[in-house]
Amino acid sequence: MNASALELAGMLAGCGAAATAIVIPDPRLRRAAVVVALLVAPTLVAGDVWNEDRVVSFRDDPGVVAAAGLAVALAVAALAIAFRRWPTAFPILAIALLPLRVPVEIGGETANLLIPLYVVIAAGAVTWVLTPSARRAAEEQGSVTWLRWALAATLVLYAVQSSYSEDVSNAIENAGFFLIPFAILFTLLVEVQWTRRLLAQVLVAVAGMGALFAAIAIYQYVARDLFFNDDLFDSNQLHIYFRVNSLFYDPNVLGRYLALAIVALAAYLAWGTDRRLLGLATLAAGVSLCGLAFSFSISSFAAVLAGLGTLALLRWWWRGALIAGAMGAVALVVLLALGGAPKSEFPGRDIEGGHVPLFEGGVDLFEDRPFAGWGSGSFGAAFYEQVERTAKTNVSSHAEPVSVASEQGVVGLVVYVALVVLALVVMLGANPGRSFERSAVAACFVTMLVHSLGYAAFAIDPATWTLLALGVVLRARAT
Repeated sequence: MNASALELAGMLAGCGAAATAIVIPDPRLRRAAVVVALLVAPTLVAGDVWNEDRVVSFRDDPGVVAAAGLAVALAVAALAIAFRRWPTAFPILAIALLPLRVPVEIGGETANLLIPLYVVIAAGAVTWVLTPSARRAAEEQGSVTWLRWALAATLVLYAVQSSYSEDVSNAIENAGFFLIPFAILFTLLVEVQWTRRLLAQVLVAVAGMGALFAAIAIYQYVARDLFFNDDLFDSNQLHIYFRVNSLFYDPNVLGRYLALAIVALAAYLAWGTDRRLLGLATLAAGVSLCGLAFSFSISSFAAVLAGLGTLALLRWWWRGALIAGAMGAVALVVLLALGGAPKSEFPGRDIEGGHVPLFEGGVDLFEDRPFAGWGSGSFGAAFYEQVERTAKTNVSSHAEPVSVASEQGVVGLVVYVALVVLALVVMLGANPGRSFERSAVAACFVTMLVHSLGYAAFAIDPATWTLLALGVVLRARAT
């Protein structure tokens, strides 16, 4: 066992509490599980990095630690009071801030963290735990119930497989920074009383944030200036194209969230009737599409096409299928006419940074340990040790199924496939085409799924958990 007894106990406690919050029907037990998960997640991360040089320099300054702690506590308290007064503010703010990362410098090193989202989740949890009437909005049966159990199994299995991981530290950080907080977010969003008005307000927030990110990306392209990513700036000097990243470290992360915004707006364009609002939606979608184009994110282009194709199918059935096929054909023709994917001026450099060797290495790792894999969060370490010692910083294969297979083996693949299939059944079952809201969520989930096939980060992205929560609520309401 590579994880210490304390590390494994923390992983089981945190992921187990989050899993319990997802599936337990008793409101009191759900609230208790959320509290436990909320406390364990930061404790796990703190324990993992406690003795790192950058953290030692930070924690040895009591004044800085106290100031940081007080600032976070005040922010959480202020938001909790606001959410108690205006309950709809929580889901709107949480979804609007899903992608926003803040660069934090500790001990001379910078990390891009989802701090605004963490604060909103904490404040939302405090508000919900102190609300005595917390309950599920609708009775859930069948695929929705099974989907909850698949999410819970994902969490528990990740904790168990961290015990023999080749990179226990990365597994702990994935759980503490992503899986546990996002499971709490899922639980909180399912408890929200969703109305058509609230869903419309969320769409406006998503469209606004997407247009903002895209506008900044357009500025970067025109000015040939970047934020937060010196490596990307340097690599742009080697290319015939200029990739933008807006307020993100990674152009593909920018592309993912612009793709989701575009598909959500396209859903409104397909179902909406108000001409003024349709004009605004078209403008926001156009700006977002322009920003997406300058990201040169191939996986994001594919994800947009998949999402739009799903919308066409849901809206117009067999005619939609023809439209979706035509969109794919036109996209392929345009790509071939332009000479294929954008190429570097230098041999051996491709736009996505050499993903093929990572994919092939992931397959090799799976073949070496097919049943249980190399352990949660282990891809980067296992790839470095077993495949290629020049790639120690790679943390995924950039293809979610391959990452799952190499880290968690057949056992993990079974849970992953079950989760995806059940999610699609929930999203696409009971005729979602009759509802703009359900169609938008289903198409965005397909967008997210396709993007994860080309750029990974499925379960550790908050958008996945948010879409699953909305899918659960809307499907339960539909039945």
